Amino acid sequence: RRRGSAGLNARAGGSVWVSGGGSAYVTVDQPYPTTINGLNVEGARVREVVRVPYESRRRWEKRVVIQAVCIDDRAIPHPASQVRPDREVDGGYEGELYRCLAGTAMQFTWAEYNGEVRFDHGETVTCRKGEALWYGGGNVECRAQRAERDCNERSLLRRYGAGVKILTWMREETYTEYREEVVEQSGMALTGGTIALDGGVGGRVF
Repeated sequence: RRRGSAGLNARAGGSVWVSGGGSAYVTVDQPYPTTINGLNVEGARVREVVRVPYESRRRWEKRVVIQAVCIDDRAIPHPASQVRPDREVDGGYEGELYRCLAGTAMQFTWAEYNGEVRFDHGETVTCRKGEALWYGGGNVECRAQRAERDCNERSLLRRYGAGVKILTWMREETYTEYREEVVEQSGMALTGGTIALDGGVGGRVF
């Protein structure tokens, strides 16, 4: 029996050798790497909802209860002098509610009034020395005391004692509000990058 063999050599990106002995030797040329420079890549744009703060004003009307003291230079409180004895203050009244002795500072605490006098959730305000607590037009504020005779505050305190005031307070205040805005941002960006392509598979196969 004659042993046959065949040989084939082709150059088309590689070489192939086949013999009749049942084995094959294949060589595939490895392509040269390709480099791309100056690559610009930008990802998809991203939308995000953000809360933006801004100042707003509002007006409210509340039924409140007020108590006042006078603070001396040693930070000791003393009862403030009521200018009038009435506990309920009419909305049409305009004038001083409390006064302090010279050299002391008015400090008053107010809280919402719901039929019960309580100050555990109240707010305290301190005036400057020489100021009285004034009410008018629905507003409560610190104002310079009217000039009075000496010992006027002591006389008022002896006459009316210490007490609270219940009145309707109309107040305008500034507060921080928030609005939602949609902000669009670009995704990951690459400028002037470089990428190398090695051509994928290649080499020798047995």
